[in-house]
Amino acid sequence: MSKFRVPFRMHVSGWVLVVFCGLIGIRFSGLWPGLVLGGSIVASLLLHELGHILASAALGVPVCEFGLCLRGAYNCRSTACRRRDDILISSAGPLVNLCLVATMILPVIGPKLAFCNLLLCVTNLLPLPSSDGMHILRSLFGSSRPASVNPVLSEASSSQ
Repeated sequence: MSKFRVPFRMHVSGWVLVVFCGLIGIRFSGLWPGLVLGGSIVASLLLHELGHILASAALGVPVCEFGLCLRGAYNCRSTACRRRDDILISSAGPLVNLCLVATMILPVIGPKLAFCNLLLCVTNLLPLPSSDGMHILRSLFGSSRPASVNPVLSEASSSQ
C-alpha cells in the first residue's frame, strides 16, 4: 500500500493559481457559487493528476511527486518500460476530465464545471509542449526517449 503514497507539493506560486481559479469562478457565477466553482476547477486539476498517478501505480511506474504551481497541476514520474504503458498513463488524466463532464447535473455550477473539464480534456490532448497529447505522440512515434524521471504535465499544468 505504501507504493500509492505520492508526496504533494504546493509551490508558493500554486496559491496564485488557486486564487485565479476562485476569481474566474466568481466572475462567472457570483461570490459563493463562484468560490465553489473555482474550488471545483482546482479539484478537477488534481483529479486529472490522480488519474495519471493511479494508472502509474497500476502499471508499476513510480511517481515522485505531484502538486500545484503557477502553471497548473503536475506530476513527476518515471518513464514506463513499454510505450503502451506511457500512452495509457498519459491518457488517464484527460479521461478523468472527460468523466467529470458528468458534473453538468450539478445545480448552478454544473454546466460551467462540465465545460471546464471538457476544455481541460481537449487541451491536454493537443500536441502542445508539456501536454499529455505531446507525450502520447512521442510515445507513439518513438522520438527520443526521455530521461528516467520525466515531469509529465498537463497543458493546464507544468512544473516550474
